[in-house]
Amino acid sequence: MKNRYLPVMFDRFMDPASLFDGMNSLAEHMGAPFFESGLSGLSARVDLYRKDGKLFVEAELPGIKPDDVELHVYSDRLTLSAEKNAEKQEGEEGKSYFRSERSWGKVERVISFPVEVEPDSARASFKHGVLTVEVAEKGQDKAHKKVAITAEA
Repeated sequence: MKNRYLPVMFDRFMDPASLFDGMNSLAEHMGAPFFESGLSGLSARVDLYRKDGKLFVEAELPGIKPDDVELHVYSDRLTLSAEKNAEKQEGEEGKSYFRSERSWGKVERVISFPVEVEPDSARASFKHGVLTVEVAEKGQDKAHKKVAITAEA
């Protein structure tokens, strides 16, 4: 059933891939890609969560080697950059692609932390294309001072 309130021009964008391609091509026509990286670019999907006083960042980096990842942890954020080169096989001449969705290119992400962390505590591991970064939250100072408030007349 067609939605009579939906403009006809959006009918061709009803499946997700067409919607993505349509929005990206419209935005490119206006001067900038809508999405950070399209189907032909590399992206890193990220989960950020807290467990046992630590923050964890898990980033999907399929097809990327750990040596091709650069990671920096600051007290308020994490920066991640990685690059995957398009791999050419010998004897590829003569191939006529009908579709190519395998990602390649460069990805850069900045993940802001919801709390301050101890950068020196950061540890990272890489398994099955997923980078996991673990960093301890900055402990709150237990020492404190009660401040008296004076009223001025």
